[in-house]
Amino acid sequence: MDLYLDFDNSSKRRRRNSRRRRRRNSKKPFIMVAVIVLIVIVAAGAFFGVQYIQKKEQEAKIRKQQKQTVTVMFPEGYSVDMMAKRLEDKGIFKASDFIAAVKNTDQYKNSWIKEIPNTNGMKYRLEGFLYPDTYNIYKNSKPSDLVQKMLDNYEKKYNQLSQGYKGKHSRFELTVMASIIEREAKVEKERPVIAGVIENRLKKKMKLQMCPTVLYVTTNGLYNAEKVYYRNLKVKSPYNTYQNKGLPVGAICNPGSSALKAAMNPQKTDYLYYVAKGDSEGTHIFSKTYKQHEDARIIKDKKKKKTSKASNSKKQNKTKDSKASSTKKNATTTAKKAGTKKSKSTASTVKTSQKAKKTEKKKNSKSTKTKKEEKNKKTKN
Repeated sequence: MDLYLDFDNSSKRRRRNSRRRRRRNSKKPFIMVAVIVLIVIVAAGAFFGVQYIQKKEQEAKIRKQQKQTVTVMFPEGYSVDMMAKRLEDKGIFKASDFIAAVKNTDQYKNSWIKEIPNTNGMKYRLEGFLYPDTYNIYKNSKPSDLVQKMLDNYEKKYNQLSQGYKGKHSRFELTVMASIIEREAKVEKERPVIAGVIENRLKKKMKLQMCPTVLYVTTNGLYNAEKVYYRNLKVKSPYNTYQNKGLPVGAICNPGSSALKAAMNPQKTDYLYYVAKGDSEGTHIFSKTYKQHEDARIIKDKKKKKTSKASNSKKQNKTKDSKASSTKKNATTTAKKAGTKKSKSTASTVKTSQKAKKTEKKKNSKSTKTKKEEKNKKTKN
């Protein structure tokens, strides 16, 4: 009986141990899977975490770049082509991209753009309406963003200036007139007078004959030539006011507030002509008749000749003075050379005379010695 009991107990133990072993063995693959899953989760978290950090850093960089601005200044009287060149020179936009943005007028919100005529031969519809000023733009902005800023600035300035305007001219006509005044007048006080000349010539249906309208064509809007030659006056273009009556087909530059104000408030005079004096200030001589205008031109030409003669005489005097100074310098150098030669020759003569004296002394000493020896011989005898 005891043996059977012992057997039963030992078998029970074995069965328990085997069950435990099976349980342990069955849990191992689950543990391995759990560990692998944890590793994958950690790795994925690290990977996506790095990506998230990099994304945030890039967004921060973009935000910084968006906050960084570039400043560009356009002087009064700059044309679209001059503005495009300046933007490219400063490395802000390509000139071609800016010009393309100017040409695409449909993308801008200003309602008055529809009033600008789209005439054949017009270079840029928005020429004259890009207000010249200093602009701060973001580095990542587009050329169209800058154009929109300039149009908004023009609209603001024009609305302020045109309050109380009672003239018959449209916005477009006033801007075209202001663009001519901007390129013609250098002195502030002459702007309303030139505006009055334009008005008088338009009323009399005379050709305006304004030189900047020719330069706009011949220089391709860059105004990099100072003179207009007679051959240029025959250029076939709707901008050339020497060939066509009335205002040019469009503005020839982008005027500032002063020129716009002058176009709206021309000075009432009988002047029909003017010619540049040719002085440093850039003033003009205004005339009522063509004869007065011709006389003014003759006086101007005479003054030019006098000034050119005076400048030539000054140049000649300068050349004479320079030649005289150079001859003096040459004379002094030759004298110095001669003096050095003389000093050298005198030094050499002094040296030769000293040598001759020394040789004479030696000869005399030898002769005295020989005389003494002869005397001694005689006494001995």
